[in-house]
Amino acid sequence: MKITRKGHGFTLIELLVVIGIIALLAALVLGSGNPASSKRQATQGTMEAVAAALERYYEQYGEYPEPVNADETAEIMPGKVYRIGAAKCLYQALRGDGYDAIKGAKSVEKGESQSDGKVSADEIKNVIMADMPEGLWRKVGGSYILVDSFGRPFQYIKADSAKKNTLNSTYDLWSYSQDDKNVMAKSKDTEANASLGAKWIKNW
Repeated sequence: MKITRKGHGFTLIELLVVIGIIALLAALVLGSGNPASSKRQATQGTMEAVAAALERYYEQYGEYPEPVNADETAEIMPGKVYRIGAAKCLYQALRGDGYDAIKGAKSVEKGESQSDGKVSADEIKNVIMADMPEGLWRKVGGSYILVDSFGRPFQYIKADSAKKNTLNSTYDLWSYSQDDKNVMAKSKDTEANASLGAKWIKNW
């Protein structure tokens, strides 16, 4: 996929991105006194902003981003290993910092394919989610990932109709939220066991 940008005015998708970011900031500011509840509200706001940004990405490229290595893992918390491949892909696709975690993505101009935590002048053209708050990503090892308010990587699967790998026809997006037991489970796993994702924040 070749990354190109077309000039256009203010669109409905851009408006949705702004509204999503406002919802996220409102959740952060107006969260209740219960820390877990506040984190859930903030994560829900983040997911709405990410969903709106993914629609803008789709508008720009005609497809949703797909991770190069969806099953890549890392220890995020002591003794807790999570899949981070999708969170790396989301970070790059929406923030515009690097592109080596996005399957099929190629830069139009010479530049760094790996993320470095900054958006360079050359990368500004790739930004989808402008003004992404710094708390939405973190560095794990040499990778930058998109995280929920619990500090855990967002999970994301692009739909493949042939593989029937998602519950939604576009993509599945979720946060494990307070669930610290089923952190390697996937969205499709909840079909057979609905209680599996009872604590998750999800788009299905």
